Amino acid sequence: MKRDPAIIHKTMSAIRGKDTGIEKKLRKALTEKGLRYRIYSKKVVGHPDILFPGLRIAIFCDSEFWHGYRFEENVEQLQRLSDFWIKKIRRNIARDAYVNQALKEQGYTVLRFWGQRIEKELDAVVEEILQTIEKRRQIEEWKATIEERTTLVYIERDNQYLLLHRVKEEADMNEGKWLGVGGHLEGKETHIQAMKREVWEETGLTVDAYEYIGALDFLNDQYPPERMYLFKVTKFHGDLIECNEGELAWVDKDKMMSLPMWEGDKAFLPLLEQKPSSPVWMNLIYRGGELDAVEGPFTRKKKQ
Repeated sequence: MKRDPAIIHKTMSAIRGKDTGIEKKLRKALTEKGLRYRIYSKKVVGHPDILFPGLRIAIFCDSEFWHGYRFEENVEQLQRLSDFWIKKIRRNIARDAYVNQALKEQGYTVLRFWGQRIEKELDAVVEEILQTIEKRRQIEEWKATIEERTTLVYIERDNQYLLLHRVKEEADMNEGKWLGVGGHLEGKETHIQAMKREVWEETGLTVDAYEYIGALDFLNDQYPPERMYLFKVTKFHGDLIECNEGELAWVDKDKMMSLPMWEGDKAFLPLLEQKPSSPVWMNLIYRGGELDAVEGPFTRKKKQ
C-alpha cells in the first residue's frame, strides 16, 4: 500500500540529527577506552560528532539514508519520496564533501563511518580511531621537538628559478640535490630577516620583493626535525657571486622536477606558482630514507 506523502514527511522530519543511536554507541566505546573528546564543536566547521581538538581529528557518524550511502545506485528506489527529500539528501552529500575538504585544508584528519559499520563492526571502527590517534600523537610529539629553523628561498626570473646544486660541502645531507638557497635563522632573527641575509650571503643578490609561502616541517628519522620557511623572491638587484655551498644555476621552471631533489620538494614546489592567498603549512615525513607521507598544504584555522 502506498503511504501518504504527508505521513512520510512528518515521520522523516522527526528523525534526530544529534545524539543518534550510532553516535552514542561509538562515544560509549571510546569512553570505555579512556578517551576524552568533544562533541558538536561550534568552533569547527561541520560541527563534528566527535572531535579530538589537540590532535585535529574529526569524526562523523553517518546514517546511510541521510548521507546518501550508494545514493546514485539507489536513487530510483527512492522515487517514492518527494523531490524535497531527494534534494535534501543531495545537499547533505554535497555538504559532507565541502566539510571534508574544508577540514583537511585546516589540517584535520577526517574519519567518517557509516551507521551499519558502527553497528556491526564496532571493534574495528574503534581500532581504526585508536590507530589514527596514535599516529597523530607521534607526529605532534615529533613536531614539538623541532629546534632547527631555516629558510628556503626560490628566486624567480623570466620563467626560471635560481637553484643551488649542493656539490661542495662534505657530509652534506643535501649532497647532490638541487634546491633553493637559504639557511639557519641566527640569534633573534625573524624568518624574513634570515631569508634576506641568506640570499645576499649565498648569491650576492639583494631582495626587493618577496612572497612568504608558508612553513614546511621536515620530519626525517635520520636527521633532526626542521622547520623550513618557504619564500619566493620576485624582485631583486645585484650580480651573482660564487657560492661556497654549491653551484648556482638558473633553471627553467618546466625542467625543475626532473632534477635530483628531495621527493617532498616536489609536493611543495607547485605552491610557488599557485600563490596561496594565505600562508600554508605542510608536514614532509621521511622514514628509512624514503618519503613516507606528505600532509598538507593546510591553511591556518579561520573563524567559523
